[in-house]
Order: sequence, then structure tokens, then C-alpha cells
Amino acid sequence: MSTDEVGSVAPPIFTSVGLDAVNGPGDVFVIQSLLNKRLPKPHTEVPVTGNMDPGTILAIKAFQAVMMNMNPPTGHVAPGSPTYYALAARPLVTKEKPPQTRYGHVGIVPPDVIEAAKLSQRRFGIPASITLAQWIVESAWGSAMPPDSNNPFGIKALDNQPAVESETREVIDGKVVTIIAKFRRFANLSEAFELHGKLLSTGSPYRSAMQVVANPEAFADALTGVYATDPQYGTTLKWVMENYKLRQHDS
Repeated sequence: MSTDEVGSVAPPIFTSVGLDAVNGPGDVFVIQSLLNKRLPKPHTEVPVTGNMDPGTILAIKAFQAVMMNMNPPTGHVAPGSPTYYALAARPLVTKEKPPQTRYGHVGIVPPDVIEAAKLSQRRFGIPASITLAQWIVESAWGSAMPPDSNNPFGIKALDNQPAVESETREVIDGKVVTIIAKFRRFANLSEAFELHGKLLSTGSPYRSAMQVVANPEAFADALTGVYATDPQYGTTLKWVMENYKLRQHDS
């Protein structure tokens, strides 16, 4: 049985928590509480409500990516799983500072990412709130990208483009499956933001979305089933925009 900083026993969970999980309220409460103790600091608090929401799933993914080097993270915590024990483990007493990480700080968007999203809005007309929400959702606060890709948006590569291969999870016929896909490799994050804006503003699959570009919420809905196979993609983007106040960054 694991203990926390003050020596108390970390409560067990009895059902799975997170993405595609049972999400019993008591178990969700436990994981939300543990996330607030174990997420990379600084971070905003995960509301400890016992109710599963997109923010908790993204926090689980950020923890898995940064603290467990899991790529791609599952966003799922099962009883007795490595993720549960990593969350519940007692921190080692050491004089060394915990490892520093640029990304994965839940609730905190780095200034350069905000500026890149604003530049995309000025150049391509894509609301900064949409770009930031996709950055958060696709990369779990920047913590989970295909290795050596500088690709936080999950942009797939064409045959003649620089690419890396990585596992990804897709929803096919209503089921979540893991496949190997080729993702575009960018020289830097600025290049990724530029292509993301160009792709949404000029790509034929996004013509319907561009017709409602003045309404970020409608734009998010129009990306569902087009940008991502997740049937809840638009709902998740809207939740993220609302709860992390991303509309303030729109021009």
C-alpha cells in the first residue's frame, strides 16, 4: 500500500478511471486528488469533484507523458496499473530538485504558444482559442507528441513529407484502436503552427468549418469527424476553451 508526503495511505481505486473507463465517483475523486499532488509544477488545480471531465483526462495524459515517459499516453488509470502506482507512490526524499519540464503544466499555456496561436489568427483567420484548444487536446498540454516531430497537432504526413512513425489511437466503428501512423516532422514548433493554420484555412475537408470561423464553438463542432475521429472531439474542444478561458486570446 502506497503512502503520500505525510505518511497517510493513498486510497486504492476499485474501477478504472479516465478515458474509456468506468469512472465510479469515488475512484475519480481519488485520482483527481492524486493528480493535484503529482502533476508537474506549477499547474492549476484539477477540480476534485468525483465527476469525470475532459480536463481530468488531459491531466492524466500529461502525468503519464511527463512523469512516466508514456508516449502516447492512454488517459486511462486501471486499479493496480503502473499509472495508479506512479500516482500513489510516496515521493523519494532527496536533495535533488525534481526534473524541470517546459510543457505538461496543466492549466498553463506558455507565452510562445499563445503568440504562435495569435499569429495564426492574424495570418489565416483561425481563432486563437481553437488553435490553443487543439494544442492542449492533441498534445496534452504540449507533453505528448510523436517523438522528434515538433508536431503538437497530430498532423499526418503525406508520402513525400518528412515524417516519423508513432502509435496513435483512433475511433473506428465506435471502437478505440491503436495503429501505427506517419506524422509530419517539423523543424520547430513555429513551422507546425503555421502549417496547422494553413491546413484549416485552405484544406478542402475544412471548408464547412471555415464557413463558421467567426464562431469558435461552431468551428469546434465542425472539426468533429473531420480533424479527428473522436465523436466527442468538438465537445472536448469547447470544454477546454470554456474552462481554461481561451477566448480571451482571440483577436
